[in-house]
Amino acid sequence: MTPEELRDVRGSQIPMIFQEPMASLNPAMRIGKQLMEVPMIHEGVNAEEAYARALEVVTDVKLPDPERMLKSFPHQLSGDQQQRIVIARALAGDARIVVADEPVSALDVSVQAAVTDLLMEIQREHKTTLLFNSHDLSIVRYLSDRVMVMYLGHVVEMGTTDQVFAPPNPPYTEALLSVVPIADTSVNKKHILLEGDIPSAMNPPSGCPFQTRCGWKSKVPGNRCETHVPDVRKLQGAHQIKCHLTDKQLADMEPVIKIAAE
Repeated sequence: MTPEELRDVRGSQIPMIFQEPMASLNPAMRIGKQLMEVPMIHEGVNAEEAYARALEVVTDVKLPDPERMLKSFPHQLSGDQQQRIVIARALAGDARIVVADEPVSALDVSVQAAVTDLLMEIQREHKTTLLFNSHDLSIVRYLSDRVMVMYLGHVVEMGTTDQVFAPPNPPYTEALLSVVPIADTSVNKKHILLEGDIPSAMNPPSGCPFQTRCGWKSKVPGNRCETHVPDVRKLQGAHQIKCHLTDKQLADMEPVIKIAAE
């Protein structure tokens, strides 16, 4: 694609919801004009149709008094309202895939659940693929159908949500699951402490990218973790991992999170 063609695809078919809503909105432009720009620039619709589209998407994200919202500047809205406008802007075009980069991390905890539910509702109604990037595994589990776990640019595990959140797991996923906050006292959680510095993605270590911090490395003979990048291995169904541990070692892994016996 040419740069112009790629710009049109990114702006209309693959829009993005950024982490900081105020940083992704133009502070000197009214909300209505920012929403109208998407269909006018990328689809060539007239101003009247673009305004109607803007009213529609503002209603879809459940903001009160849509006409007043379109006349407002970003600084006149709350953080929750700003993020809903960013979501509305992503829906103003012909979105096929919406990339959401930590879309609720900058919001108060009290409104995170509401915006997360809104994203799920929009995904169901618009039949749009939502690519959700987050470090909060509790939200990932609630929101996702499939999960991909990455470390230093490598996909270390991929599968359905149930597959990734249950053993067997590669060591990095196991460590991630151990830091999921759980308030339920009936749930026991293994605590895994990672040692060592995080390597640079610009100068990654040899072998497995996680080998400098992995507690299982000593169980793999021949220093393979330090010298060889593990191959992708397919487990049950579409579940796949990237790890040198044997099938038996993976099968013997205890669940990181389990319900305490009554």
